[in-house]
Amino acid sequence: MKKIILLILVSIIGQSLHASECYHYHTSKTHAIIKKENGIFYQYTEKDPNAISFVQQINKPIKGIDQASYKYAGEDEATFMFSDKNGFYLLPKDGQHEERTAVFSKILPNNVGQKHINGRLFLINDKWIYFNGWKQNITKIVLDGLPVNISNIKCFSSGMYLKSDKQVFSVNIDLYAKKATIKAIPNLNPAQLVYYACNPAENEDFIADEQHIYSVRNDGSFDEVTPQLLALGVKRKFNQLKLMNNPITIWWSDKVLKKRQGHSVSGKNPLTGEDIDINFSYSTSTPLQPIYGNVDFIRFQQKIYPIWDDDFSTPYPVKTDASKLKAVEGGLFQGEDFYYMEADNMKILNTNIPASAKYFTGRYGYGKYLPKALATDKYIYFIGDRFDPKTENKQTLSGSKVKQLGLFYLFNNALFDGKESYPITADGETLVNLGSFVEVINSCAGEMPNTPQVAVKYHQFLKDKNAVYYFDEAGKKLQVIQTANPYDFKADNYEQLQELYKIKDVKGTVKKKTKSNLNFYFIAGGVVFMLGVLGYYLIRRK
Repeated sequence: MKKIILLILVSIIGQSLHASECYHYHTSKTHAIIKKENGIFYQYTEKDPNAISFVQQINKPIKGIDQASYKYAGEDEATFMFSDKNGFYLLPKDGQHEERTAVFSKILPNNVGQKHINGRLFLINDKWIYFNGWKQNITKIVLDGLPVNISNIKCFSSGMYLKSDKQVFSVNIDLYAKKATIKAIPNLNPAQLVYYACNPAENEDFIADEQHIYSVRNDGSFDEVTPQLLALGVKRKFNQLKLMNNPITIWWSDKVLKKRQGHSVSGKNPLTGEDIDINFSYSTSTPLQPIYGNVDFIRFQQKIYPIWDDDFSTPYPVKTDASKLKAVEGGLFQGEDFYYMEADNMKILNTNIPASAKYFTGRYGYGKYLPKALATDKYIYFIGDRFDPKTENKQTLSGSKVKQLGLFYLFNNALFDGKESYPITADGETLVNLGSFVEVINSCAGEMPNTPQVAVKYHQFLKDKNAVYYFDEAGKKLQVIQTANPYDFKADNYEQLQELYKIKDVKGTVKKKTKSNLNFYFIAGGVVFMLGVLGYYLIRRK
């Protein structure tokens, strides 16, 4: 019976996981307020996992704002704050999909000299007041206990970090209870303060002075980690650490690495002697900062390890001087030659591709996989996820240079999409990528086996000096957009890509803009001079 129940649970969980696979889970979303000639707009942009193809871009006018006096006041992860001559406003980043125009709230009139922090906290009658709003519903929360002379360290939507000349404060905002909890963070010197911003997805940053360091989160909560770093033997002042931009927290200057979630070691607090859990590791290792992407490897005692190997127990075999290897991206390294991590045996092998080869980073989307590549004068090598240096993963070049154009490589007078080559008649020297957008055919996988999976189609546009092109997947060729002038279109413009898609099949001609080498001022001057000579001659004849 237990086995039957277990099988049912596994089946339900498996179906849930299968059903949860949706395209939009993997796209990136960004928000902005942009100023155009015809007004101020809220802009929402969604892009494919390949980071370059648009899924959608929405521009909604922010009505009723004076464009001449518009001024950005601040933002946090949830809200934009701005002002004009008439007042201060809040505009939520999410929830902007229903109305034709952007939804925002006026929270205050624009009084001259009004003091605020990030457009969220306003000093009114010597009291700091937090504002939040949705349409006409405005929430005001008085922050009792904050001194008047505070300044901003970091603001989030539900928490913030502030400082006076004597104290550092954390603030938690509870919008449901409409109250704020204010705490003084002990031992921190405001004059020495440094804020270390880490990966936003992890919701853990750090704040430090010379002698103390705290882990902080976007709700205003904090934990001191000073004993942990002292127990590791860190000698450097905590506000002089150099943080690497990486999903896993790494302080380069003292080789301190944040351990994986749930991993820790036991140690003693050097200040009190009590046993503590330490969530960091420390060694004389060197994190290998790649040219592209995140840190995946660390070099320790002339050997290379995965970043998650907290105990440095399993080095990757490599038959070269590991100290001379530089990380490029993923499992690709550069030394005297290029080296690559063999997927099956986890060995770093020599590809025999010279270090002078030019590197191209890959593009990864749904059904459109353009592998990483290395190009020499003679060959282009494709570095896929299952790359094997012993097999032929290359094509011979016929003298033309390799170019990466969006989701294609251009070489040998043809576009290559990772699988097939498509000969072109366009001018390869001036051919550039205008951009692409995604048509979502099926956004989520079905719950049951053999049901439709996530499916999207990529619409790609390019141009050269002569024409604008649409890549016709059915015909496997570049299709000239006959009524589009290449001088009128710029790269990575969503509205123009939509316009091009609408006219891609329209027949006709376009009047090209030409550059003339004639100097019309010189010609006009010459005409005047000749008329003058002719007039003088006629007068002399009379």
